[in-house]
Amino acid sequence: MVDKSGKIAALIVGVGGFLGAGEKDVAVPFEAVHPTMKDKKWWLVMNATKDSLKSAAGFKYDSTTTTWVSDTK
Repeated sequence: MVDKSGKIAALIVGVGGFLGAGEKDVAVPFEAVHPTMKDKKWWLVMNATKDSLKSAAGFKYDSTTTTWVSDTK
């Protein structure tokens, strides 16, 4: 997600589900993610539990407005 000034505010991450079914997208603050090297490959990682990500508010992409919107049901 990019704010109105063009600064990266958050990353959208898919959580939960199985093989894509039941998955939801959540916004993770950009500052919470950092690169790390493992087995000579770079990975993006963060300190969060599966439960905290599963309980986070969901977002969905609205292709009409080309923005991410809250997935309130």
